[in-house]
Amino acid sequence: GARKVELCLTCTKCFARIVVIVEFCERLCYYTFSGTQKVWLQDQGYSNSQSSSLNLIFAMLSYIFCFFGGWLASTRVGRFMTIALLATTYVVGTYMAALAAVPGHASVYLYLCGTMVLVTLGAGGIKPNVVTIGADQFDKKDPDYEQNVKSFFQFFYLAINLGSAISHGVLSSTAVSGVPNLVPIEWGFF
Repeated sequence: GARKVELCLTCTKCFARIVVIVEFCERLCYYTFSGTQKVWLQDQGYSNSQSSSLNLIFAMLSYIFCFFGGWLASTRVGRFMTIALLATTYVVGTYMAALAAVPGHASVYLYLCGTMVLVTLGAGGIKPNVVTIGADQFDKKDPDYEQNVKSFFQFFYLAINLGSAISHGVLSSTAVSGVPNLVPIEWGFF
């Protein structure tokens, strides 16, 4: 009885924390790509307008794929499986883009497949599902329900903003400019 309820509450809080961590990582990654993509493409020979257009398409696809993620979760495999599948897709796309940025071996094709297909599919696919699955972890019968949900959303949006701030303030700058004595400029994108 009581032990099972206590274990269930612990699992619920643990899963909600995992959702917050996943969102932090997703936003960190997404905004790093968004903040560096234009410069990397220009370094590969794309014009200012071409690289700007591709960066805007990256953002657009990420939001268009939200419809797919919602549809997949609602009609086919459920939210958890949708998040698991599309987060894995996101990770594979991220690795593809990283490998494509290795100095001396840069591959625009591999980079664009990774970012424009897999990362956008993953980002858009989990976006409509991750917040709701996190909020669903709390039992409405729990006397602390309101406070728990409020805390979850506060940490969820804190994770989004921290991911974005670190991405723009540290990772994008490192990618574009390197870090003296630590990361040579040519290795910044990798």
